[in-house]
Amino acid sequence: MQLPTKEHELKRLLATLPSDKALTLAAAVERGRLAGDRTLPIDMILDGLRPTLRRAQAKRVPTAQRLFCEPIADFLVDDPREYKQPGRIARSTVRALWRWLKDTLRVGLAEIETQVSRAVFSRDQRQMTDAVHRLQSELLTAIKAALDRAAPGSTERRMLVAKFGSEEALADLEEIASLMQGANDLAPLRGLLPKRIDTLTEQHTTFVRDIYDQLSARKSDLSPYVGLLVLARLKRPWEALRLAGIVSRRTNDALFSASDMGIVGDVLLADMENLALDIASVRPDSIDPDVLLTKLDRFVQMSGGLVREIGVKREGKWGQRLIKIRQLASDAMDTLVVRAPREITAALPVQRLGAFGGRGPRRPDLSRDPDPVRVERALTWGRLLAGSTPYAGGGAFYAAHKDAFEEVSQFLRAYAESMMTELKAIEFDKRPRAQAYQAHAEALSDVILGLEETEQIRRRAASAVPR
Repeated sequence: MQLPTKEHELKRLLATLPSDKALTLAAAVERGRLAGDRTLPIDMILDGLRPTLRRAQAKRVPTAQRLFCEPIADFLVDDPREYKQPGRIARSTVRALWRWLKDTLRVGLAEIETQVSRAVFSRDQRQMTDAVHRLQSELLTAIKAALDRAAPGSTERRMLVAKFGSEEALADLEEIASLMQGANDLAPLRGLLPKRIDTLTEQHTTFVRDIYDQLSARKSDLSPYVGLLVLARLKRPWEALRLAGIVSRRTNDALFSASDMGIVGDVLLADMENLALDIASVRPDSIDPDVLLTKLDRFVQMSGGLVREIGVKREGKWGQRLIKIRQLASDAMDTLVVRAPREITAALPVQRLGAFGGRGPRRPDLSRDPDPVRVERALTWGRLLAGSTPYAGGGAFYAAHKDAFEEVSQFLRAYAESMMTELKAIEFDKRPRAQAYQAHAEALSDVILGLEETEQIRRRAASAVPR
């Protein structure tokens, strides 16, 4: 039990390092590994640094595995889905592939890794080029040989699936082999296109269109990867639809979606659908507002961007699919925000006064101490309700959100008013409980009503307490 705890603490500490220090440490341990140092937990250190290194788009020390993966780097993803998407290769497949190659090639791969290490330390570019050529050539030969033997339904294929974990992983492997074979053809695009494209410009589209035309004439099976590669580098991925439209010379949704570049739109819509499914699968009893709002933000951006770029019509294939996806997310958010008032107000129980029934005045119920579980849930739902405000229009759940937000806001204001009366008249020994409820109400008001209005409530509550 002790070791995993220490590993977790180490990774958490490494994740807090500033980018410059993370880069320095990563370079040091990776060079140590190339030199044969086995005294440090290098893999554990790099796992802890990986999120920071990825955000910083750090240039890493070359290793045999990293050099082998260079032609497919744009297509690697962390979160594979249940089905295979073109241009999306799971990093878990690459890890499994490297383990398999080490078992299959053994001495040969070890020799190549040594050759790479020597080239890195000597900074010998010619030696590095030779090592990379040998590495990619020999490993590609081994992968193709294994795939050639693994015909559908064969024993060899079942064994390979067992090695890699699934048919989807094998589809990844087949795509890796195809991209490796076409590495030289895609190299100009990979090398000259910026690693990160904030906005797709006319200069970008002209360059990409030329590459696409050349590939279409020479290796048409690779031409769809032009759009998929650009898609991976765009800050606003929906702009790839603009590029695909120009490249494929289509303006009509039906014709465009059927073209070889229509694969870009299919992948984008699949991403949106996955986000919608994630939103729809949220369980109210274990909701995480930060995770949900991050996905909601991405969903609304993609939805608006996609419509702006191609003007999807209802009768088109993509238009019909987009409508269904948006409806799925909208219904899910409607269900959540409608529930929010009940979850939030449950933390601040009230009593009805007199014989007015449900519409009569209410006062805080101070007959028992605050329930910490309900308070925490209320804050969670408060963050969700307030945080989803900017997305209510784009996410098509505006009406439900408006009603829920107004209901909670009115409740908190009414609660604050009635609590002022309680604080003025309550007996001294019961005051701590009332103040505890007041503090929870103020915390919720911070989230829902905002800091400025809540500060006024705090001042009035403080003045209401007898000295």
